[in-house]
Amino acid sequence: MKTKKKILAADLACDYHVASNNSPWLLKLPVIRQINFSEHVQELMEEGPRQLDTNADTQNFQRITKAPEMSLFDALARRKSSREFSSKPLDLQKFGQLLGLSNGLRSNVGNANDASRNAPSAGSLCSCEMYVLALNVDDVEKGLYHYDVGAHGLKQIRLGDFKEWVKRMLLLQSELSEASALIFLASNQGRLRTKYGPRAYRLGLLDAGHVSENIYLVSAALNLAVTATGGFIDDELNHSLGLDGVDDCVVLVLAIGEPV
Repeated sequence: MKTKKKILAADLACDYHVASNNSPWLLKLPVIRQINFSEHVQELMEEGPRQLDTNADTQNFQRITKAPEMSLFDALARRKSSREFSSKPLDLQKFGQLLGLSNGLRSNVGNANDASRNAPSAGSLCSCEMYVLALNVDDVEKGLYHYDVGAHGLKQIRLGDFKEWVKRMLLLQSELSEASALIFLASNQGRLRTKYGPRAYRLGLLDAGHVSENIYLVSAALNLAVTATGGFIDDELNHSLGLDGVDDCVVLVLAIGEPV
């Protein structure tokens, strides 16, 4: 029975991959080009960053005026995954730098004329949202937050100590509960499907990958420990963040903290 389920899961993965292939017949449809310039897609591209419809407080970070003083070459050389975290609280402004430089607005790093993100995205639709679980961050109450890109701050979702929940939700990777914070990368599939149809899932994963690599490089520059994992209970995590798991879904989790 178990073998049968494994085969079924593998078949579904293969079916998805084939179903999302671009076929040559698409070239014969003039509507494909029109979609890129349709009014609805243009509106999505011009839409501002997501803001949660809540009256909860937003804890703003200081504006980022300059990047960490480390060359890209050195950051690439130092980039690594680490599952060992110090018990020292994560500095609030250092955490703000990490979030802003990874997927924030470029206007927050000194270019007031540029409202684009610090990570590339398919069709400039900015599909990757960042949610945060604060476990041990200076001046931040423990709990779940959404990273408000426009405000460059953390918007409360729910306060509380989620350490034991993390141990179970991350498929018994208990060492990650010792991190100062978890960053959840969520893919806004609804936005992507409007323009790309079945291809959206591939592009959403690529968008999250760009943000993840930025997190790794900025963490190296800030001397922070970081590790990414795809091992989590999807439905439980999405529900906790208020995501439907279809149009919006977590695709990657990153643990962040001071190194040992």
